[in-house]
Amino acid sequence: MADELPLPRLRWDPVTESFSKNAAGKRVRSSPPASSDPALFSSDDDPSADNYTQERRKKKFRGPWYHQRPASEESSQESQEHAPEKKSRRTFERQFDSGVFMGSDGTDVDEVLEELESRNAMALPVRHSRGTQSARRLPTPEELVQGQIQRCLEEGNESIDLSSRGLTTLSNATIRQLATLTPIPPVIEGVFTRLEPKIKVFLASNDLTSLPGELFNLDRLTVLSLRGNQFEELPPGIGKLSNLKELNISQNSLRSLPFEILDLFSDTSRLNSLNLHPNPFYQPQFPPDHEADKQEEELQYKIGLGNRGRARHRRGAVCSVSLEQRRRSWHSQWNVTYQARTEVRYLDINGTLSKGPNFCNDSSPIPVADANDTPQPPTSRGDLSRAPSLFEVALNACSRHKDLPHLTSWLPDDSPEFFFDLLRDVMVKKDSGGSKCTICQRNFIQPRTEWIEWWEIAKVIERNAMASAASPLRQMENERDVLESMVPLMRRGCSWLCVPEKVAVVEDAVVATE
Repeated sequence: MADELPLPRLRWDPVTESFSKNAAGKRVRSSPPASSDPALFSSDDDPSADNYTQERRKKKFRGPWYHQRPASEESSQESQEHAPEKKSRRTFERQFDSGVFMGSDGTDVDEVLEELESRNAMALPVRHSRGTQSARRLPTPEELVQGQIQRCLEEGNESIDLSSRGLTTLSNATIRQLATLTPIPPVIEGVFTRLEPKIKVFLASNDLTSLPGELFNLDRLTVLSLRGNQFEELPPGIGKLSNLKELNISQNSLRSLPFEILDLFSDTSRLNSLNLHPNPFYQPQFPPDHEADKQEEELQYKIGLGNRGRARHRRGAVCSVSLEQRRRSWHSQWNVTYQARTEVRYLDINGTLSKGPNFCNDSSPIPVADANDTPQPPTSRGDLSRAPSLFEVALNACSRHKDLPHLTSWLPDDSPEFFFDLLRDVMVKKDSGGSKCTICQRNFIQPRTEWIEWWEIAKVIERNAMASAASPLRQMENERDVLESMVPLMRRGCSWLCVPEKVAVVEDAVVATE
């Protein structure tokens, strides 16, 4: 070991911060540049005093282990600038598809729960009341009626009570279902019975102003109650209800009835009960007859003030028999007699009054025409004809159009106002079954003539039957009963030639009841 040669001493190079050989006369290769920053080390040998500062942080050194020096403040600041930002605390989010609550390390559970409650309070919708929460549309009164009719069809119930339903309109589609009603026959062993339906329709206490035409196509309709509505006029189709037994049209706004209602009192009809009053019917105003008044006073003196009556009214005005009354054969339980009529009203093609009386809507009576009155049309530019006008042909074409409810919206804004009114009347008349001339039986839209006839309609009382608890003459013992038996019937014609026929005058003026 003593013979070994000593190693040459190495010189410290401050530039490269490493030891290098310093041999003279020899070319020394420089070491390659460092590929990374010098390593940093910390000392944990003695944590008592030297290695920790006042904040008890480790001292940092730069350089290799064999030549270390403290890291400068600048380098430490640069390292702090390039250091990544401090990661913020994770926001707690609850996964609603999982029922597990797990907080991360360092998460304050109380704070997270408070934040969750505040978020839920703002995110969850406010619960409304039952009325405002339901967005479903409520059914209309007619839709409720359709459901009730459907239940009656399923159960075979013949009584359809639609009273007090708040109905303002009633469509043909709703009533058309009743034509398929089939009653359920009773189960009797060994006996097969075929039952014909006896439909009863109650429409009382509603707000109806018109009726659908399908109602008058029900052949098996036996009871019809229209009491307490807003009718001002009934459709002429009511005369087609030949099987009707009970009819109640009281407590409406009817000023007159259609002339076709006389068909319900024919010898083939079955009408047994009729309620017409109260209604503001037109009242006739007869010409004064002093001789008849004197005879009436004498009659009252003989039979008493409480039991007076007249079978017929005054001479000339009402003591007549129309040809219509002679042609018809009436049912034995009804007394139907023509009494009087008004003068004829002549209307223009658009419905404007050209000649005749004005039927006002107040309670004042209407003067009756003389029995010998002959209707005279207004002067025209040509010969009178029953052929319809071009305007009537156009209205008929509109009534057959599939878009009739929308025709008013197609009219120009500067169209006459009566165009809109006529189209609305056409739509109502079509839905209610249309109208026919009471003279020639031809269909029409706009009438050209109108007049009112008063007919006495009263139930025949048997001789031995009691009409009331007071007296068997109760129907004819006061003036109110006499007036209520006078029913005004509206007659309409399709041309100026469709006017009432001449009547036969009866000579006897006043006939007292025994």
